[in-house]
Amino acid sequence: MQKSFETQPKLFIASGSLDHPALHALDGAEEVLNWKELERLMSGIYGRARGRPSYPLLTLFRSLLLGLWYRLSDEELSSCLARDLLFRKFCRLELGADIPDATTLGRFRTKLAQHDLWDILTSKN
Repeated sequence: MQKSFETQPKLFIASGSLDHPALHALDGAEEVLNWKELERLMSGIYGRARGRPSYPLLTLFRSLLLGLWYRLSDEELSSCLARDLLFRKFCRLELGADIPDATTLGRFRTKLAQHDLWDILTSKN
C-alpha cells in the first residue's frame, strides 16, 4: 500500500528562493512612489470600523496597480496574488495570508472612484 504524500514547506520553497533576482522586478516602483502619501490620500475611504477587518489600504492599492500594469481582470489578479511570489512580495502578502478575492478588489476600486481618488491615483501624469 502506498503511503499518502505529506507536504513539507521546505519541499515547495526554500528561504534562498525568496531572494531570487526575479523577485526584485518591482523594486523600482518602491523607490519612485510615495507610499506614505498614497496611504494618507486613501485614509478616509473607510470611515467606520464595522464588519470584518479590511486588508491594509496599501495592500489593496498595490494589488490594483499590478492589475493595471499587467492588464489583469480582478479574477486573474486574485489568482496571480495566490500563486505569484513577486506579486505577494509587492503587495506585502505573507505566504500563508489570505488573498483578496475579485469582489474585494472590485469593491475597493469602486470605493476609490466614489472618493474621486481612482483617476488621481492612477493617472499617468
